[in-house]
Amino acid sequence: MVAQEAESPGGLHRGLTPWLRRCLLALWRVEIAGLAHLPKTGPVILACNHVSNMDPPLLGLSALPVRACRFLAKVELFRIPIVGWALRQTGAIALDRGRADVAAVRAALGALARGRCLVVFPEGTRSRDGRPGRPKAGIGFLAGRSGAPVVPARVTGTERWFLRRDLRVAFGAPLRFTGDPSDRKQCQDFAHLVMQAIFSL
Repeated sequence: MVAQEAESPGGLHRGLTPWLRRCLLALWRVEIAGLAHLPKTGPVILACNHVSNMDPPLLGLSALPVRACRFLAKVELFRIPIVGWALRQTGAIALDRGRADVAAVRAALGALARGRCLVVFPEGTRSRDGRPGRPKAGIGFLAGRSGAPVVPARVTGTERWFLRRDLRVAFGAPLRFTGDPSDRKQCQDFAHLVMQAIFSL
């Protein structure tokens, strides 16, 4: 299967995103910390924890003053009519978690080669209790193959975002993978290092 990906965010997305950010900041008190850690140019992997469906839009809109983000998203989301359309508008890359999705990996590396900011949730799925899950080695592989720095990010408050007003997004200092991307253990060790950095924020 060819990875479902748009070359760049659609025009409607570019027009709506600043408006959506204003709405977000009007409806919730969002504390954004450490945004200066996110490079303004060049390839970068933004690695974040994941506890809620609110996390991707919150993270993307929080990063917007510095970078527009693209996301690796599970392929099932692309099959939901409105959600799938919105993901395509943002240039998201569909990832089939049930197999080794070579097409998605190539699309992700291609986006990084073009200097994009790619959002990855290292755990691969939402945490039901907010505690760190076991990260996937893929983030080490992407970082090693692309040479892109990995900026850890942590969102808090989103597990019950519809009942509360205070949300927080924190960005940390970039990490570099200097090992061998073909060595799974080294990639896994780096993934654990990224998770530690995320939950230290």
